[in-house]
Amino acid sequence: MPVFISNHGMRMVEASLRCAGLDGLELRVWDLMEAAAEELAREIIDFDPDVVGFSAYIWSFPFFVEVARRVKEDDPGRLIVFGGPSARPSMLGQAPFRAARGWIDALVINDGELTFAEIVRSADRSAQALTQVQGIALPAPEGWMETPARPAVDLNEMPSPYQMDLVPHGGLAVLQTYRGCPFTCSFCEWGTLESPRRVRGVEELCLEFDGMARQPVDGAILVDAGLNLNPHSFRNLRAATERHGFLAGRSLICEVYPAKVKKEHIDFLGSVGQSLVGIGLQSFDNEVLAHVERSYDEARFEQTMYELKSVAAVAVEIILGLPGDTPENFRKSFERARSLPCALRVYHCVVLPSALMVRAPASYAMDYDPVTLKMRSCLGWTEQQLQAECDYVTRCAQRDGGRSGQYFWIFPPPGGAY
Repeated sequence: MPVFISNHGMRMVEASLRCAGLDGLELRVWDLMEAAAEELAREIIDFDPDVVGFSAYIWSFPFFVEVARRVKEDDPGRLIVFGGPSARPSMLGQAPFRAARGWIDALVINDGELTFAEIVRSADRSAQALTQVQGIALPAPEGWMETPARPAVDLNEMPSPYQMDLVPHGGLAVLQTYRGCPFTCSFCEWGTLESPRRVRGVEELCLEFDGMARQPVDGAILVDAGLNLNPHSFRNLRAATERHGFLAGRSLICEVYPAKVKKEHIDFLGSVGQSLVGIGLQSFDNEVLAHVERSYDEARFEQTMYELKSVAAVAVEIILGLPGDTPENFRKSFERARSLPCALRVYHCVVLPSALMVRAPASYAMDYDPVTLKMRSCLGWTEQQLQAECDYVTRCAQRDGGRSGQYFWIFPPPGGAY
């Protein structure tokens, strides 16, 4: 991955605020790779904002909770708002974060652009007044109270941070053609969003490419649920790419759903300067996949993988520690994946706030770290077995020239060339 990828969700909110016509708006953005909580809190306090928004993911959530505590203690009148995938009542229900209800004033659920702008625009930001804002959760005596959901935004109507030149230059651009997913895989937070009906138009995508092209970026990472999960959005992306030429000499990182890959997707990926494609398989065992609402066709998968390899660098993706899997079954999937002529990414199963954390049945018997959300034990896995398999995959990555991270292991293809 490149050195820098901008936080696109935060930049979208910034663009909406700057286009909202708010009188007297003073806005500052921190788009950071790393920081110290005390130093960042001091910078925010020195700026002295009325409203502070945090775009929180699993890796940044604990850090931002601490920064928010310091900022709120400096001035209890400041409104502290959390958005992003980890800004959920279920996450604030974890033991290490329950006290944060005392200094986090609101959680923005799902799309944040219009919601956050409405909060900033409001003359009255009291807890009672905020109950009238759609799409948020507010502290309540026994947890959090959610207001009615806000309708999904139309991306064509949202201001673009690339067209407004708000995104720092370098690294990869972030490309989004739709939101949501037609599938409801229980391990994935995409599955909690409604199936996408509104997609970015060809003209809007060409304007997006114009903004990206003004920067010295190497290419784009597609943050849709999948390149091939929305036929309408794919047709628009293909047409915009042909018209504009932005991707002809640049790279594109994307995910595909293997059962829905068609010739048109292969041809499109072949037209890109360099395509890097992830195949989210999760397991080679259909009984395991049934627990997370997925399926797998061996013959179709083999054919698809080789077709993709003819035009792209390919990585198969599997998950370690899925409920319903076992060490023996996982090892078979792992060895099967390592035998393929492509790269491999192994992800440690995490209990995401809008996914397994709220959707898993009691029979999954899940125990997970309440801060990192990494699965410790569950149906099919004892804690000792799961840790032993993590250690084994780590040793394999060291042996085979791969890499290990907090949530994943990366393996090069046999022979080492990606």
